[in-house]
Order: sequence, then C-alpha cells, then structure tokens
Amino acid sequence: MQNVSHAWGEPVWSLPIVMTPRVLTDGARFDVAVVGAGFTGLATAHYLLHLSPGLQVAVFEAQQVGAGASGRTGGLVLEDTAIGPLPGVEDCIATLHELVSTQAIECDLRVEGCWEIGRRRGQATSPLQWTDHGTLRVVNVIPGGAFDPRKFLAGLARRIEQQGGQIFEHAAVTGVDMAQRGDVRLSVAGKTVHAARVVFGTNAYCLLLLGLEDWAEDVHTVAVATQSLGDDVFDAIGWASRTPFYTLDLPYLWGRVTADGCMVIGGGLTARGNIAQGNVNAPDAAHLFNSLEHRIRGLHPALHQVRITHRWMGPLCFTTDSKPIIANMDTAGRVLVATGYRGHGVALSVRIGKLLAEVLEGQGALPAWSYQPLSSSYR
Repeated sequence: MQNVSHAWGEPVWSLPIVMTPRVLTDGARFDVAVVGAGFTGLATAHYLLHLSPGLQVAVFEAQQVGAGASGRTGGLVLEDTAIGPLPGVEDCIATLHELVSTQAIECDLRVEGCWEIGRRRGQATSPLQWTDHGTLRVVNVIPGGAFDPRKFLAGLARRIEQQGGQIFEHAAVTGVDMAQRGDVRLSVAGKTVHAARVVFGTNAYCLLLLGLEDWAEDVHTVAVATQSLGDDVFDAIGWASRTPFYTLDLPYLWGRVTADGCMVIGGGLTARGNIAQGNVNAPDAAHLFNSLEHRIRGLHPALHQVRITHRWMGPLCFTTDSKPIIANMDTAGRVLVATGYRGHGVALSVRIGKLLAEVLEGQGALPAWSYQPLSSSYR
C-alpha cells in the first residue's frame, strides 16, 4: 500500500498538476470569477475564453487544481445525468471528446462503450461472469468510456493559462456578497475581490456558502486500485476488453482499467454530511475498504492474491431529486452555480461548463428544469 499523505487517501492518478504561482491583490476586479478548479470550473473558464478572447477570467481554488472530487473520481465517462437525459445538457460525451481532441489534451480518453452489469438478466454470452452476491454478467452496452482525470485537468488548466485566464490556487472563497448592485464581492483568502459575474463549481462545498443545504448533501465514495495486471489475468477473468462497468443492482460496484493495467474498482458511501472530516482510516471507511477488497479478491480465482496499492475517498454531492443543480442565484444573472452530479459528473460537468459559459455570454439559457433563484435573503 502506498504512503498516504492526505486524510482522504491518495488516488492512483499521481500526475502532478503544476500551475504558475499567482499573487492575488486586494481589491482586484475580474469580468468573471470561477470558484473551483475541477471539471466544471475549468470547463467554464475555457469556454468563456473561447467565446470571448480577452475576457478577464480568474479561477479560485481553495487547495490545488483537482484536489477535490474531479481529481479523485474513478474517471468513468458516461452520457446524460444520473436520472437519464435532460434537455439542455445533451451530448456530454461528444462535448468532452471534442474538447480533448481540439485542445490536444493527452488524458488516455477512450469512449468505446461501458458495460451495465447485473445479477439478473445477464447475457448468456457475457464474457464477464464474476461471483459477487450472485453472478455478475454483462446486461447492456451503453455509450461511455474512461480517462485519466488528472491528466485531463492538467491539460485543461494549461490551456486556460495559454488563453489568458488566471488560476489562483490556495485561494479559498469564504464569502459572497450579492447585496449591492454592480459587481459581486467575494472574500478570497482574506482579500476582497470584485467580479461582474461569478460561477460556483465547487461540488458540495458551495452548499453552506450559498444556502443550499436543503437541496443537496455531501458524501464520500471509496475506491481502490490494484497492482498492474497482465493480459493473461484480464483474459482469465473475462475482462480482456477492459470495458468500464457499473452494476444495475445492489450492492453497487463500478470499475475500469488504467492505461498501465491497474484495476480501479469502487463502491460504497461514507462520511455522509461531513466530507471535510472524511478519513480513510476512520472505522466506517476502513470497514468499507476491507469489504471492497474482499469482494474484489472473490470475483474470480485469478484475483485471489491480487495486491491492492491505493485506497482513496472522493466527495460526491447528492440532490434530493437526483437532478443536477444548475441555478441562477441572483435575479440579475450575476451568480450561477452547478453541482449535485450524483457520481455521474465527468462528461456532464464539462457539458455544463460549456452551457454556463454560453449563458454568461448571452448565447444560451438555463434549462427549463433548472432550480429557480433562492429568496432575497441569500442575495
């Protein structure tokens, strides 16, 4: 097992994301302030700069690029939202694929399909037949794939800097003031920042700040990675295609294979409502990890002795109705928020980032199913 320097564990995605150090000036003003340097925030910044070159765009990240949910995802790429297609956010995979292709981002993206597997209604010809509370077989093949999330984040962050955007790390946004007309005021790392428009793409971290506690809740999911495995092992277990998968029934399980042959498999939730205090060594989390590793070794005889190299947790945001939150928090249209992807946010968050940029530049509108602005007490 790897040395763990973070309470949430260290994901298998070890690529360092090196950014240009920036000093934030008190009283600085930007055309758009993007809060959060994950998939949603970086995608929004990129598309804004693409639509309006020369726009003064700043991205504020409390820790480092990819430190939150985006850098800790398993990297499964799926279409639509957690409850299926919703108008206004279609073509998620195509949007991600186009972004990666046009910006030449090297992130091991493969979108050749995803297996839905289950313990019932499995295909008789399923190459995969694993033992896990019954027999898991392939049920359907749907659009999807996988990529390396940190390579993607690193490539997109570099592109934003090349476009003239500024990314400030270790710049936590702790307050937002929408009370006055004109610019929105943000409290950022002890300084005051002014922005004509603001986008919050911080996963569950925006809930308390924006008064969204009744709309969604935070929780951690857990994942592990194995040693690099040879083709003979993947052939033996029926996973020669290395197609990503997730289960249609419970107990839930998802998995994919990295470019260098490591199995990444996850399932289970912990630290509900208190993700900041999540810890891989906490009793509940440790029990989940032990159970997950036991399940993996029991899937097939060829995995009985497989070595686990990484354990980590990643925060999710679950909404009350399972729809993502895409909301205008201000009647003047100055403050937008996007969160609540329910573990289905890799391609969706990029698509939403494109949508938010279009809305801010007057080239699109929020979907009809979007949440309405909150009461004036939050402005």
